[in-house]
Amino acid sequence: MRCASLNSCTRLLSTSGAHIPPLNTVLLLGSTREKRIGHRVGQYLVSRLDERGGHNVTVLDPRTTGDGFFMTLMEKAHFHYTKDETIPPILDETASILRAADCFIVCTPEMNHTISPGLTNMMNYFGSAVYSKKPSGIATYSAGMWGGARCGVGLRAYLGELGCIPVSATFQQAGAWKKGAFDDEGRLDEEGAAAKSAGRMMEQLEWHAHAMRVARANDV
Repeated sequence: MRCASLNSCTRLLSTSGAHIPPLNTVLLLGSTREKRIGHRVGQYLVSRLDERGGHNVTVLDPRTTGDGFFMTLMEKAHFHYTKDETIPPILDETASILRAADCFIVCTPEMNHTISPGLTNMMNYFGSAVYSKKPSGIATYSAGMWGGARCGVGLRAYLGELGCIPVSATFQQAGAWKKGAFDDEGRLDEEGAAAKSAGRMMEQLEWHAHAMRVARANDV
């Protein structure tokens, strides 16, 4: 389908009854610690995406993806390998996942008032060519009362430089380590601020992801 403009194409999709393929959504986890709460936060976000529907979710976890390949400090970026060099297969595989993505959710703890180094180490293996012209959602958490807000500020500049501009709403979970933060099914209180912020972030992310996918397809 080719459209004269982005607006005309999005209107066509919404009114024609055409089947809209699910979004390829990549969730990137930022914690590399052996004892961590990040995997529970990530599982919660995946469950919310599954409930909303319309997402094919892939999780990239530095502790487990590629048998822990991204736990090693980056020495050579994927785009720095020459044609004569052998690229580690996990780098090609991960680059393909990122390239095929329609949107990203970056889920990271706040560490010393800024972004987790485990997250940037994993993401920095790849250049903006695989991230750009796609939206991102920021999901932060912390043991304290601010829910990683200061980390979120840093992520806006970082993700913007990669070309995956973050939507305005952010998921923030304060007191992530506290007993009872999650119920027995890994859920948050639906009436709590964190759960509501997740819904707002995902709603904005979906709108931008669908619109930007149309724009990329039509070379807008």
